[in-house]
Amino acid sequence: MNKPMPDDLATLWYLTRRVAGLMDRAGEALFQQELGISLAQFLVLSVIDAHPGPLNQQQVADRLGLTKGTVSRQIDHAVSAGLVAVRPSPHSRRENAVLLTPAGTDLVRRGDTALRRDRTAFLPRLDPDDMHAAIRVLSAMNDALSPAHGAHR
Repeated sequence: MNKPMPDDLATLWYLTRRVAGLMDRAGEALFQQELGISLAQFLVLSVIDAHPGPLNQQQVADRLGLTKGTVSRQIDHAVSAGLVAVRPSPHSRRENAVLLTPAGTDLVRRGDTALRRDRTAFLPRLDPDDMHAAIRVLSAMNDALSPAHGAHR
């Protein structure tokens, strides 16, 4: 680990951003090599896949912490590639719902397999207990900082 900063919050902020950036670069390389798509594209497809019903673009963006415009571009690319279908929402005539096509579902499954196989590229030599502790702490921080829980921005 790098020399700690003088403030715990600054150190946490620095390390969180650094780890996220390193994981993003590793994910980008993996998904480009294995599937020919970007990490952002894979994440959008994965969110759609994980939801039990139709989602609109804003819901996908909210789940990923991205802007609606960023997600919209990814969905446009996925529609062009035959990975996603856009249909009128069953809940609102003003919204569209996004659904994976069979090709999109197959791509997500292949990506999940590649991710499991190459897990050490993301977190080599990390003790499983440390991984679970990190997930627990980051989940609690995510919940505490979420606008839905009244956190200030």
